[in-house]
Amino acid sequence: MSAPGTAALARLADLVGADHVLTDPLSLSRYAVDGRLPWAAVRPGTAEEVAEIVRWARAETLALVPTGSGTKLDLGMPPLRYDVAVDCSRLDRIIAYDPADLTLSVEAGMRVAALEAVLARHGQMLPLEMPFYDAMTIGGLLASGSSGPQRQLYGAPRDFLLGAEFVTGEGRRAKSGGRVVKNVTGYDFHRLLIGSLGSLAIFTVANFRTFPRPPAQALFVASFAELDGALALRRALVQSPLTPTALELVSPALAQRLTPQAAWLPSGHWAVLVLVGGERAVVERHAHDLARMARSANAAALTRLDAEPMNRLWSRLREFPSLACEISPAPAIVRLNTLPSELGALAVRAETTAGRHRVPVALLLRGVGILYVLLLPDASSAETLARLAAAVGELLQAGAEYGSALVEFCPPELKQVVNVWGVVARRNDLGLMRQLKQVFDPDNVLSPGRHIGGI
Repeated sequence: MSAPGTAALARLADLVGADHVLTDPLSLSRYAVDGRLPWAAVRPGTAEEVAEIVRWARAETLALVPTGSGTKLDLGMPPLRYDVAVDCSRLDRIIAYDPADLTLSVEAGMRVAALEAVLARHGQMLPLEMPFYDAMTIGGLLASGSSGPQRQLYGAPRDFLLGAEFVTGEGRRAKSGGRVVKNVTGYDFHRLLIGSLGSLAIFTVANFRTFPRPPAQALFVASFAELDGALALRRALVQSPLTPTALELVSPALAQRLTPQAAWLPSGHWAVLVLVGGERAVVERHAHDLARMARSANAAALTRLDAEPMNRLWSRLREFPSLACEISPAPAIVRLNTLPSELGALAVRAETTAGRHRVPVALLLRGVGILYVLLLPDASSAETLARLAAAVGELLQAGAEYGSALVEFCPPELKQVVNVWGVVARRNDLGLMRQLKQVFDPDNVLSPGRHIGGI
């Protein structure tokens, strides 16, 4: 990390204003990536300022890491170089919003929770319920490739992102897609940026299709003594005409943390959480059919939650990474992507792997084919971290066999011995990804080394 001279710093201050260039250690601590601090952080207020900052960094041969609220800075590998954090949180305006057309254009630094509050006043929403909901920004969720439980019905954010504006590693402002549902034919370059951790470009504006807010909602919780029963209910649901908003299967270790002392969830039982939204008649149809399906799958109980109890439980489940940090001093969260039909076999393998390495484990199975493995060691000693690393390594290998895998969260020390992107050697798209990096960021200015294969 090589800090520039006084003249370069003065130029940076000229670009955005001295008040928006931070160099004191206390301010910089919030921009740490795996324990590494930049020597400065800059807070642009416009897309053109973002472009000027990138051009400045390119001329000074410096590395930038884009960020918003910082909720995703732990994702990926440590940066090979990290000189300046580009804090986009001042880009927090709604550019255009037409409720009648269900379209929205918003700057990337706007917080999801604040945007949802605006949409709610018009009876609309974006299905962006994800961890760190209160702090997460639009740009952060896109750059990290995050998706939430409502993916079951609405798809991932890439499915309702109509277009975007961004700044490349050359400091060029560009756009892809548009602001309306029906766009002209062309390449959706903005989709390439989703999940790239800011290694290709920096999001400045995102255009979304919005959705009507369901007039009624309910959360149904079915409990099962065995995973097989929970999986049977999942199969019955997806094969039925029902369209739940979300479908989550929770292992006993996690379920008891979500609902401590809940009489309707027996200790040691799996929980199937089914979120339903729509007209009142739609919710009641789900209630009727779910009761029948739960009986057929030998559920121990089926409980309906509405209003405050529903919101409390659902919010706690949404924030499961924070829950993992409450339980363990050194948690790791591995995300495995597979076919929905393979979830059961992969869950059993994950529990077996964790048990063999004596690491406490909790599981969250998402109905669309995602398994979150929460490894929850009760200590952070070197011996414990060695067992944790071995368990994570085996899970990543299993993920490569079933689909794909990555470590979403772990102690920084673990990244010294484990590649969080999984078995990179098995990827057949790495060459193409490197070509894209060369096109978008030829001088390796943006987030160098954080993405797959050291990109």
